Amino acid sequence: MDSSKNDNPENRKGGNGFLLSLASLVIWVCLRFYLASLRKTYLHCESYRERYIREEGMLITFWHNQLLAMPLLYFGKPFRISTLVSLSRDGEFTKRILNRWRIGTVRESSTRGGISALKDLLRLARNPHLHLVLTPDGPKGPPFEIKEELLVLAQKSGRPIIPLAVSFQTFLQLNSWDGFLVPLPFTEAYFVCGDPVHIPEILDEQGLEEARNLVKRALQDINALAFSLRTPKKGS
Repeated sequence: MDSSKNDNPENRKGGNGFLLSLASLVIWVCLRFYLASLRKTYLHCESYRERYIREEGMLITFWHNQLLAMPLLYFGKPFRISTLVSLSRDGEFTKRILNRWRIGTVRESSTRGGISALKDLLRLARNPHLHLVLTPDGPKGPPFEIKEELLVLAQKSGRPIIPLAVSFQTFLQLNSWDGFLVPLPFTEAYFVCGDPVHIPEILDEQGLEEARNLVKRALQDINALAFSLRTPKKGS
């Protein structure tokens, strides 16, 4: 018996697909107007955007607390990008919102761990025209640490890791495990793209740790750059 089926909200009693669809539509429309209000600046994103449009498969990564605004950096054709989503009721809701953004999803089962999802991502990585997105510290932390799944996916797929970052002139920071960032409407958003990070296919334990630190430093560097673009407040 496949216990993962019990995780699927479609199989749960009381699940209402119509209400989920309606709610996801309302949230998506609100998000579209909300994110459209941001004044956007893009730095060092030319190469990333060209690679995206040419459909040269990438592993796109950024810290989990910057999820909200990242759809504004997804250039390219519809459903040429996929990301991980939990196989839960909340995950089903998130999936429907992402699909309205024309972003594909891979469901990650809580009972089977990340092995099944990693296999699905590796299968998708065989398509050179499809880009994959992972938050290396998601879905539940620890924050600002690189989990091994991203490195393994880069090793086995041969794809470059492309680090992204965004900062906001004015924002709220939630009291969540990741310090989730919520930009205020009409504020400035500064998007920064980093250089590709290539992970060798064969690494020993020390080499894997060095690769982890390399990706972490790349994310730290472009995050520092993104936050340096914020205009200092008067008197500071």
